[in-house]
Amino acid sequence: MTAVPKLIASGLLVLCAAVHAAHEPKTYRAPRLPDGHADMQGIWKDSNLTPLERSPEFTNLVISAADAARLKSRYLLPAGGPNQPDDPGRGLEDRSIEHIRGELRSSQIVDPQDGRIPWNEAYKEKPDALRRAALNAFDNPEERSAFERCLASNNAPPMQPKPESNLYRFVQTPSTTVIVSEFVHDARIVPMNGMHSPAAVTSWLGDSVGWWERDTLVVETKYFAPNSAVRINTQYVFLVSPMTTVIERFTLVSADELNYVFIVTDPTFYTRSWTGETHLLRSNDKIYEFACHEGNYWMRDMLEAARDKDLKASSAMAPTNTK
Repeated sequence: MTAVPKLIASGLLVLCAAVHAAHEPKTYRAPRLPDGHADMQGIWKDSNLTPLERSPEFTNLVISAADAARLKSRYLLPAGGPNQPDDPGRGLEDRSIEHIRGELRSSQIVDPQDGRIPWNEAYKEKPDALRRAALNAFDNPEERSAFERCLASNNAPPMQPKPESNLYRFVQTPSTTVIVSEFVHDARIVPMNGMHSPAAVTSWLGDSVGWWERDTLVVETKYFAPNSAVRINTQYVFLVSPMTTVIERFTLVSADELNYVFIVTDPTFYTRSWTGETHLLRSNDKIYEFACHEGNYWMRDMLEAARDKDLKASSAMAPTNTK
């Protein structure tokens, strides 16, 4: 081969390599903290409306845009709806079924494949029983859920979105990661030494410890308080206990997206571990005070309404004086 054909061949090889490199997906490299770990600091928003469990109408994890729109309309209420009697001018936060790794999904749960919580035989009827009980539990404040009593936030793992106040602030030091929730203003303090407190010490948020696996922040939480066992809202019901272990994995996949994978294990309630995947999106919003105990008027309103209902029911049952 002469020199000119060789030069042409070499040029073609360089051109092909450049074209191939241009089409290869680039791996995101997160910004670094002084200690060399990925910098996840800032404010993040959990706005993904994808339900925790898959509805029976879907058989696949990945759904179409039309299916996602139908799911969204099912879970969102208009401003001033029945869940907001105290402030009719306040609308729900802008939320939608968001793409996770390029896919619209029918559930956060990705394992088991059916997208359902794998309850064991002893507890498989528990979700419906808890929902039924919540409709009639108005004798005293202690019967209401921890969320209604302003005792629990959405910062307890695995983190799940609420209709509003879904902001989190991540603060990192070499020895500690802190995850601050706007909702009920909890701060989850995660020592990065991987060493748990004694099992006898339980708490609402559980005992969290962390470590790094390359650029992924891994958080393991155990020892949830027995009186914080029920996690319930209109979309999901699940249980935790002092025997539960939750593994969370946070990975920056872009400057504005924090992938979030969680694994729940508890042989008391579930036949196997179950895994969910969602994400947090970077937000420019500010975290404000969430004055829950200080302004929890609806608890008194609910109990007063229940007493009024009891009075009307007893009056209807009283014998009529015919004299």
